[in-house]
Amino acid sequence: MRFLDYLKRFTYTPNEFYDHLKGLEDAAGGDVDLVILPAMTGEDGDGPALEPTAAQATAGLTVNVEIRVIHKTSKDVLGFFNGTREVKVLCASAGGTVAINDGDAGQADADVEANLSFVNGACKFTITMGGTWAANDTVKVTVDDDNVGIMSYSVEKTNHFLVKVKADPADG
Repeated sequence: MRFLDYLKRFTYTPNEFYDHLKGLEDAAGGDVDLVILPAMTGEDGDGPALEPTAAQATAGLTVNVEIRVIHKTSKDVLGFFNGTREVKVLCASAGGTVAINDGDAGQADADVEANLSFVNGACKFTITMGGTWAANDTVKVTVDDDNVGIMSYSVEKTNHFLVKVKADPADG
């Protein structure tokens, strides 16, 4: 039995307090990871999360993204984490642009990055697609690629396959 579970039996402290401490204890032991939503799809989990048509992407598609700090084993959100991490949005398109939270999209085929805040273990932001998109153009998300980590453990996520643009349906 974990020591914190033992202590919880003999006190009048709310259970949430002990759950918070156990989350810190687990993270200090390296049992911490990141998950990016919407999740990738496909049989092996390596496919794009979204597949809009070129017309939808060109019309200024906005994608809501959430990054969660989680316990590797239980997948519970570790609400103790309140901090800032660098998020990069990788744009692979000759004519398309991306922006984070309505920020500067830059030029076509340019990656954008921002330092985003996590509150209670979660970070929510939007990616807005602009410019002209074509079939097979992609958008990927990378978090913390400088290996800053959480509690000295790397939580790097690279090339989360967020969007793959598909061809517009043929006019009939």
